[in-house]
Amino acid sequence: MIADAVDTAIAVGWALAAWIAVLAAVGTIVVLAATATGAWAWHAAKRRHTGPSWAYGTLRARIRATRRTRAADSHTTAHSHREAA
Repeated sequence: MIADAVDTAIAVGWALAAWIAVLAAVGTIVVLAATATGAWAWHAAKRRHTGPSWAYGTLRARIRATRRTRAADSHTTAHSHREAA
């Protein structure tokens, strides 16, 4: 009778440990998803719009494209007609 109680306690303990592990994994996924969604919303609010740049007209799209384009990393050779003396 005591052996059955100990066996039941061990089984319940393992089941409880499994539930804790599953709930921890689900909680981690929920927290990471909420963090990613919050970061996306913050970035969208910081940009002041959530849609693509072309949805706001071609002029705004061109302005955004020129602001986002980085300068070339390598130096270009100077042209003879542009060189200053």
